Formats: sequence, C-alpha cells, structure tokens
Amino acid sequence: MSATPPARDPERIAAMFARIVPHYDLMNRLMTVGLDRRWRAAAAAAAAPPPGRPVLDACCGTGDLSLALARRYPASPVTGLDFSEAMLGRARPKALQAGAPVEFVHGDLLALPFDDATFGAVTVGWGVRNVADLERAFAEMTRVAAPGARVVCLEATTPAGAAGRRFHAVWFERVVPAMGALVTGDAEAYAYLPASVRSFPNAEGLAAVMRAAGLQRVRYRLFGFGAMALHVGEAPS
Repeated sequence: MSATPPARDPERIAAMFARIVPHYDLMNRLMTVGLDRRWRAAAAAAAAPPPGRPVLDACCGTGDLSLALARRYPASPVTGLDFSEAMLGRARPKALQAGAPVEFVHGDLLALPFDDATFGAVTVGWGVRNVADLERAFAEMTRVAAPGARVVCLEATTPAGAAGRRFHAVWFERVVPAMGALVTGDAEAYAYLPASVRSFPNAEGLAAVMRAAGLQRVRYRLFGFGAMALHVGEAPS
C-alpha cells in the first residue's frame, strides 16, 4: 500500500471497488459487527425531507442507504448515485428484490448531473472519504439541495478520546485489514480503510468543511467509540 491514499487516484479507487463488490455487503456487516444497519437508519432518520420531496443518496455503493431512505420515506422519490458501475450493478437487483422504486444513476459526486435546489435531502454514507476534492463534494451537495434541505454525511473518523483511539488502533488498523484479506483475498482494499481515515479530517474538521460549503446549523453525533460520525447541515434558506 502506497503512502498516497487511493482517493487521489480515481481510476485506482474505481478498480478497487469493482474488485470488492462480491464481498462488499458482507464485509460491511463484519467490520461493524452489524452496526452499520443501525447507523444507516440513523442517517436516514436525520435526512427528514419534506413530504414527497425527492432525496439523493450520493456515493450510494450497493444501495443500502438508498433502500433505507426509500423504506422510511415511501412518498419521496429516491435517487442513488455512484461512480462505480460495478456497485450499481449490485444495487439495482437489491432494489428490485426489495420492491423499492429507487432510481440508480451513474455519476460523479464532484459534478452532480442535477439542477440546483432539486432535492429535499441529500445523503452520503461512507463516500466522501473517497473523493479527490472534499470541499467541492460538499459544495455540489449543497448546490443540489433545496433551501433548508438537510445534507447528511455518515463517515468513518478518527476518535478523539484515548479509549476510542486504542479501539481504533486495534480494530481498524489491524483486525479489519486481516479480516478483509481473509474474506476477500484483497489485502490492499482493506488496508485502504485505515489509511483513508488517517488522511481524512476528524469530526470537527469535517464540520468546518461543511460550513465552508455554505451549510448552516452543522452538527454531528459520534458512534462506535467515536469511530463513526453522523454530520447534518442545512442548505441556506
């Protein structure tokens, strides 16, 4: 694994995600001991779009957060967007099987193919850590959010407390890469997780990025010994 995070190389990270698609959902369950479902439910609840307003789930991956949004807000059309066609190829049949009318679109978070002020809420789960320009990503999400709409970000982060840092050092730095190599045979992909978190802003730093993008009333909650952060901001009204 090089010292430069794959997030700075879009082609490399796209290839990495394509490789891990068959084991992606299983590894999410294993890495989080099943808590990823609870955290997605919290992110969906935080989105709170006005009744019937469309919702965008950016960097949707295999679609689990998109489906959580569709279940929680059945009157709101949900669009899931991702830059990996391989991930979307997994998301679409999951939505069909669940009977969820989610539209999945291939696209780039840094150049969202939507008009300004389109969505009543915008979410992103474990996605912004993988983009080359974090500030632009939040600027784009803010642009497509309707006035007053919430932008919700669920992302791994570096714990602030000593106990959380010890847990992070053991679980994310050692156990998860070993587990990923064993389950998927792809050691590089799961060494990427701790490497990308190390180079990513902490929770307060990410809140500052969101404010700089124009979002208002930015706040966050921490989960998992401080290793997961759920940020919420509101588009200018």
